[in-house]
Amino acid sequence: MKKTVCLVVALLGGAYLGVAQRIDVFSYLPNTDAGSLEFSAEVIEASDRTGWLTLSENVKIKTESHDLTADRASLNRESGEVEAHGNVVILQTGLGMWTGDSITYNYKTGKGLARGSVFHSDMFTVHAREMTRAEDGRFRAQGVALTTCTNAPGAWHWHITGDTSFKENESISIYNAVPYLFGIPFAYLPYWYRSLDGEYGLRLVPGYTSRWGAFVLGTYAFNIYSGERSEGVKLDSITRMDYRTLRGVGVGEAIRWDAKRLGIGELGFYHLWDEQPTKRQKDANWMSSIPHNRYRIRLQHEADLTPRDQLVVRGLYVSDSQIQHDFFEQDNREESIPVNIASLEHRELAWSGGVLVSGPLNDFYSGVARLPEAWVNVVPQPIWGTGFIYEGQTRAGYLERSAAYYDRARDPIFSYYPGPWANYETVRATTAHRVTYPFKLFDALSVVPRVGYQGSFYTSSYQEDSVFRHTVDVGATVSMRATGDWGNGWRHTFEPYIDYSWQPSYWNADRGGKLYLFDRTERAFEWQDQFGMDGVWLPYNWHGFRPGVRNVIQSRGGASGRPRTFFDWDVYGAVQLDSPDGDVVPNVAEDGLCLVGTKVLFHPIEKLTLRAVGEWDTKRDIMAYVDLGAYYRMDEHFSVGGGYLKRDHDLYDFDKSPVTKWNYVNNEVLYGGFVHDVNDKWTWSLYARYDINDHSVDEVGGYVQYGLDCIIFQLRSFYRPSFTRIDGTDRDSDYRVAFTMWLRAEGRRAKEEWLNW
Repeated sequence: MKKTVCLVVALLGGAYLGVAQRIDVFSYLPNTDAGSLEFSAEVIEASDRTGWLTLSENVKIKTESHDLTADRASLNRESGEVEAHGNVVILQTGLGMWTGDSITYNYKTGKGLARGSVFHSDMFTVHAREMTRAEDGRFRAQGVALTTCTNAPGAWHWHITGDTSFKENESISIYNAVPYLFGIPFAYLPYWYRSLDGEYGLRLVPGYTSRWGAFVLGTYAFNIYSGERSEGVKLDSITRMDYRTLRGVGVGEAIRWDAKRLGIGELGFYHLWDEQPTKRQKDANWMSSIPHNRYRIRLQHEADLTPRDQLVVRGLYVSDSQIQHDFFEQDNREESIPVNIASLEHRELAWSGGVLVSGPLNDFYSGVARLPEAWVNVVPQPIWGTGFIYEGQTRAGYLERSAAYYDRARDPIFSYYPGPWANYETVRATTAHRVTYPFKLFDALSVVPRVGYQGSFYTSSYQEDSVFRHTVDVGATVSMRATGDWGNGWRHTFEPYIDYSWQPSYWNADRGGKLYLFDRTERAFEWQDQFGMDGVWLPYNWHGFRPGVRNVIQSRGGASGRPRTFFDWDVYGAVQLDSPDGDVVPNVAEDGLCLVGTKVLFHPIEKLTLRAVGEWDTKRDIMAYVDLGAYYRMDEHFSVGGGYLKRDHDLYDFDKSPVTKWNYVNNEVLYGGFVHDVNDKWTWSLYARYDINDHSVDEVGGYVQYGLDCIIFQLRSFYRPSFTRIDGTDRDSDYRVAFTMWLRAEGRRAKEEWLNW
């Protein structure tokens, strides 16, 4: 610490005699307890008898922890006491601002008393009749009015009164709290807590739906424990209390943790005493029984144990097959079948490996359980400088596939999804290895020949015992890239390519012993998978080639100055050369052109993005897959977008489902919406989805939002018309209205739901 003392002689002459002198001075004094002290004023009076300095006119006092300005002040350097009066403002380093008429405090310990004060911390302004600051930096105040509004007191749109305990940028607690909205009290809270560094506090969402009736959803989040340092452990609690007039009371509790290197996660439980569970069963199709007591248990944890080791745990267990749809629809849309998994992965530069346990926890969810499965992947690696490159994948584990079982299905064919045959298990070990040799031909063509082998062993199969399957991959990819600069920052890239592949499959079983299908090792999930378009091993025989050509136009300019893709167009196809009579089912058994596809990305201006993907099934003369989309952000106040989705192709599986429509995908949807910030106060949005196959609106919704300087009000609505399921049962229409409000200082923005389809 600097030990120099500035201002010695100039201050002492008349000051010791108690004579006021108008001088412009600056002082720096060492302080061993609280760090440095600096002060200045236009008038300074000093007394050697009492040890007090009296400062007046343009008073400034500065320590390592705070800056103070006032009209006048008294300072005792020995005790550390400060008395400041008149337009007092204290700025605390990294914390908040305090203003008031007077304050008495100790700059060494931080302890102080304030009357008639105003304190600003983070988003909040605190008016207090009397305020005490303890040595740990925590304030206690009586006669408090707290708000985030910026207008004058008495004209606040909202505020809370009570007795307060708070610490700058940490938390605020109010006892005997009374919240006011437009000056009208509307509740009494014995205790109200809000953290200033997280999403804590009380959330209430009232509304109405045809399925719930009137409702109030309440969430209260608070911090249980936080480490003293920023890298310390953090533990939060989230309590839910919901009431729905038609469905009853629901309560929940979740514990969230941030253990830093040991990971972040959540363990939550929700229970609902459903007063009308039978109402959900009057139109039952393929669903489980629905009890009066409904619940869900959810666990999530993810940890980067080391820079190379990752642990992931996710689990969801529910009381019935409809609780997610009925009460957690957003979760249900994002993940209609829960992903339950416990995985430990280790990564190296050349390889990675791990072990996982996964699968459905409820019998009304279909899926594959891995109990467990271990794996090792070798990323492409050069072989001893020869120019050859090797890559490999090996997996082994006990696999169990389960069909979803619904005990409430009216028709027996809907009791199992996709069918009762989808229940089988085996121990499977599979290993795949591929060697490539990239080289240039005529300094123009990029050639990558390859040869590979995949072998799989199953301890059991249909009507057989153990089975070996062998697949060979012989092929090559040839491509050429030509680039031309057009001037003015424009560039064109032309890239034709072709991939030839021969993948025969053999096994030691007759057709009666067909393989069990679990994942992409044996099964094509998407229509395009059957042609190996993404480089995966095909689970059946294939002999053909896949040609294509890509054109990319880029421009340089704009605000960033970086190249921007103006136009990206890829056209490709799949042609089978012969009809291999393979044992593996399913099997692509027709010669000729099987697929014609195109992908287009058009980005004419920074604010507009257009995309188009289309794939034509030449055998059925239909579009198997279409994805059209457009998004335009005119400015920061208006954005609009929409699209068209279509899928029409068979699903390849171990067997056929008794429900015909489950054997293929045939969906066709239009969607669109916009968000418009009319001005600083008003925002509105609409979105809609239209089912082309049923010639009906599938869903429509939106919101109207009004914002004041400190609070946002939003009214949301949603409507889904009635429809008939494939089993002939009817689902009633569903409409909802919800009202919510939040603090503008939180910086929240409504989700644009129409972008999620």
